[in-house]
Amino acid sequence: MSEQGFTMEEAFEREFQATIPRYLSKPGVNVDLQLRHKETDEVMRFAAAFPEQFENWKTIQSLPDRRGLIYSILDSFMGNDLKLWQIVQRFTDDRYPQRALEIANAHADENDKYSADYWAAVAKAHFILTDYTEADKCANNALVLDAGNVGAKIVRADVLHMTGKAEAAHELYNEVLKERLPRTGEEISLTFMQLVGFDGNILPSPLYALDWLQSHPDTDEDTWDNASDEFYYSPHFRAQHAYYLLQQKEPMKGFVKLFTLSKEMPWYKEAIINSWHLIHQLGLAENMPEGKAWLESIMESNKWDAHDHGMHKMEI
Repeated sequence: MSEQGFTMEEAFEREFQATIPRYLSKPGVNVDLQLRHKETDEVMRFAAAFPEQFENWKTIQSLPDRRGLIYSILDSFMGNDLKLWQIVQRFTDDRYPQRALEIANAHADENDKYSADYWAAVAKAHFILTDYTEADKCANNALVLDAGNVGAKIVRADVLHMTGKAEAAHELYNEVLKERLPRTGEEISLTFMQLVGFDGNILPSPLYALDWLQSHPDTDEDTWDNASDEFYYSPHFRAQHAYYLLQQKEPMKGFVKLFTLSKEMPWYKEAIINSWHLIHQLGLAENMPEGKAWLESIMESNKWDAHDHGMHKMEI
């Protein structure tokens, strides 16, 4: 039996169905996908339809990694039905923003270039890659086409936040909240994940989520972990999660999280440089010669200064 009283097959079924709206970039959509046996036409469980992937899924601890495996299954029979903006979102969410932009550049046609959803998706990929100028430009392209495009507003607000314009960023976040919060006439009570999560479909911004977490010092590690599963595509969020662990006197957990981020997203300068500093601060330089050398090679190839004073430096 898996946790929560479900068999592993049932847990896979539930997670598979729950992943489909995110794959489609359509929060709340009810697909209720059913697969049928080619010969008997009987409804099949996903575990029976994809036995090899199911066996792999059972060994994966990380929810974002399990989600990526399910995305790859969905690609095999739903991928051709996605619009280009959905494909871009799918790869960005799965931590492949460079691949997302390659696909966008290779396949965008005139219809896409007049689609606000396309430009919002491309803007998000640029933001994850820390190309804030291009992210802002693409988000503005989307808003010219559709002034109410929430995805573009969120990217624009995140760019403003990252470029030191916090007040302007929060004006945009508040604009989105005003549009999206339920209008019941009564005071509403939302959980943090309902507010920032994909499924809640209110304000799924990694920067807004970070701001909320950091302004609530009583927040526990479980809340951070749940939000991390939600924003695992965001190097900004993952770096701050690592710093939170360091502040909680969990130096090795924080370091491993930051070093893993560096390996997955080597363009994220802050993670690379702070991983290098932590190797030294934790006395790991002799135990991790290859890791240290790899970090130094990334810094050298990008001409990044390990003592860059304009960057957030983590001390323990």
